[in-house]
Amino acid sequence: MAPLRAFAALARFRFGDRRLSWGAVGVLTYLLGLPNGSWITERILAAQRGEGCMSVVASLRELEERRYLRRVVRRDAVTRQYSTTCEVFERPYEFDAPVGELQKVRPLAA
Repeated sequence: MAPLRAFAALARFRFGDRRLSWGAVGVLTYLLGLPNGSWITERILAAQRGEGCMSVVASLRELEERRYLRRVVRRDAVTRQYSTTCEVFERPYEFDAPVGELQKVRPLAA
């Protein structure tokens, strides 16, 4: 009897972008395999494979620079709290976020 295995089909073009490091390709593949609306942090990603958190952060930054990942920061009108949503793309995105939605938010110095 053949063993039961779960398989995933991966698009070849994802691995064709030679600008991406192996770490970034791995993180991208993992993120694209998650269901829409999944909640995940850098620490959770690092714990998944025993990577260092800084390595995961560098891969996420690389994906953002190459336009495979976009961080959208929004401020809730009622609570005035900021939230960040990451959008992940199979190919580099070519469009910009709607005006006023994409912002760089830096923590206040203590």
